[in-house]
Amino acid sequence: MDRVLFIDVDGTLLNSDHQLTERTRTTLRAAHDEGAVIVISSGRCADGVESIRKELGFPVYLSTLNGAYVINDRDEVISQSPFPFSDADGIADLLDRHDMGYLYFSGPNWGSGKSEDYELEERIVRAAGLRQPLKEIVLSRPVHKILAVSRGSSAADQAFLTQLRASFPSYSIVPSSRIYTEINTPGTSKGAAVESVCAYLGRPVSQSVAFGDWDNDITMFRASHIAVCLANGSESAKREADVIAPSNDEDGLARWIEENLFS
Repeated sequence: MDRVLFIDVDGTLLNSDHQLTERTRTTLRAAHDEGAVIVISSGRCADGVESIRKELGFPVYLSTLNGAYVINDRDEVISQSPFPFSDADGIADLLDRHDMGYLYFSGPNWGSGKSEDYELEERIVRAAGLRQPLKEIVLSRPVHKILAVSRGSSAADQAFLTQLRASFPSYSIVPSSRIYTEINTPGTSKGAAVESVCAYLGRPVSQSVAFGDWDNDITMFRASHIAVCLANGSESAKREADVIAPSNDEDGLARWIEENLFS
């Protein structure tokens, strides 16, 4: 199997309980053993998917932070796109001014200066993060992605997004769920990571298949040869996909691979 499989995590690789099912693990292992390269493509940081990589039990590439920090199966950096200090500091000001929740991501690490957001992320990724405000972190280390977290007020969220987009018009600002908005540097996307990983491997993009479920997967869908959206995905993502597979609670990822990539 000469395919390069780019696989989103939440809502795609994992079910609604944030669990990797045995069928999915077994199917991906079989694909790997037949020659496929598995690329975990996530908005999470490397620390946030390390438990999943261990659970899979075989070497995988990681396209993390929506393509802002990409590493191979030996943890060597393929590409990275950190924020300029002034931009990260300016976004931190906007988050504080609008009283938005947030998470930040620096290389393989994640963190938050707000307890509510920190505790939720720690439960999801099962890894400890950094407990410092974003305004402090940008003084000492590069930041590769910022995640704005909604507090449930649509008017407040819209006011924040309107000002954010006006202040940083070239940035990638894309919803990744009903409460999260991903903020990445210009040119950073899961789609750009598809191209960089394929180039690194020396394989044509025509060998790529992308699996996802939300709007931040759309660039990955457009860059890949085949785009598979799971049935639980957003309507925007479904419109961009070539195929709609069963949902993440029905082992949609594993079922599509079994039915289409194995002879």
